[in-house]
Amino acid sequence: MSPMSTDKSASPRTAVIVGGAGAMGRWGVRAIARLGSVERLLIADIDIARAKQVAAEVGGPCTAVELDATDTAAMRTLFAECDVVLNTMGPFSLFARPILEAAIDSDCHYLDIDDDWESTVEAFDLHARARERGLTVVKGIGGSPGFSNLSALVAARRLDEVDTLLTGWSMGGAVLEEEPDYPSAGGAGAAVEHWLIQISGTIRAWREGGVRDLAPLQPVEFDYPGLGRVRGFTVGHPEALTLPRHLPGLTTSLNITSGPDWLFDHARSVAADFDAGAINLAEGAQQLENPPRPAERAPRDPLGQVWTVAVGTRNGRRTAVSVQPTAMPPGRMGGGTGVALAVGLELLCRGRIKESGVHSPEAVIDPEDFFPLYAEFVEPATAGDDLLLVQEIDDPAPVSLPALTDEA
Repeated sequence: MSPMSTDKSASPRTAVIVGGAGAMGRWGVRAIARLGSVERLLIADIDIARAKQVAAEVGGPCTAVELDATDTAAMRTLFAECDVVLNTMGPFSLFARPILEAAIDSDCHYLDIDDDWESTVEAFDLHARARERGLTVVKGIGGSPGFSNLSALVAARRLDEVDTLLTGWSMGGAVLEEEPDYPSAGGAGAAVEHWLIQISGTIRAWREGGVRDLAPLQPVEFDYPGLGRVRGFTVGHPEALTLPRHLPGLTTSLNITSGPDWLFDHARSVAADFDAGAINLAEGAQQLENPPRPAERAPRDPLGQVWTVAVGTRNGRRTAVSVQPTAMPPGRMGGGTGVALAVGLELLCRGRIKESGVHSPEAVIDPEDFFPLYAEFVEPATAGDDLLLVQEIDDPAPVSLPALTDEA
């Protein structure tokens, strides 16, 4: 069964974007409409007024529909009209599985921007179910994961063997651009709640050639080509677990976040209170969103919004390769994420993503297909061949890794 030929192939090509009026979703709506991927794009949101506002702004194929993502029956009724479900509804620890199951049961292909490692791993349990129906599921086609996964492939392909893979993102880049026409509804958003979940308890990553549990926000020091020795901190993210499935021989795969030390000191304190039950998720997210700032400005974070470092050998020599974008779409985290989702949908519609079942981006998307389309959205305008800055160094110093907790 081809990527767009479900049992509903006689109906117009229709996609629904769940949470489409949200801070992430509306950037995806704009990019999808610009690419012309689908004939109809349903902007599904519990806030119908805001969904109508987005539909009026973007025009084209957009129609606003009201949807409560906690109502499984309502989702299946709506999805029955569609060929593809796009999910931008966080936190994914709550919404990813029920929306994915409703999509599969409605014979819809599915893409999301899930950046939660637990719900990503859980989704692979549905691989056989999706494959039996000839459906393609792509988990985590956003900025990180998504752009980061495909950058990792670019880096890895420049080496003969890869043993260490670090994917990362900066706290400075992981912010949403305020849009005056879409004022915040108040309170910490799903992205901040996700952040607290991913820095509390233990996280899962790839160490010593297998899945291991680590403490979050532990320092990792490494040589970054062009920058020298830098430091980031461990965080729970899907890339650390999905990339080893497709790059044999990895001994280490971690996701790293970077930023000022004072911010991570505050985050550890909030996470400790959350782990102890002293605060709930909403309270912790509120504290994370409003940290006490030091009187003096911290040194600038040298690491970019999203990046990858692969370490291994080429021609028998130890080599590190870094990959990062030279430009990004407007909208900061929302724009970078929404554009990646839209490009994923466009590739599905073009038949460039063919495999059925549940997959991470690196398993089914060719970077040579993805990055030229992504480059059409970046500012300043950049040719596809110039979108990625690739740098190398020979004989990098060993990566300084955090200690393991109990084995997974």
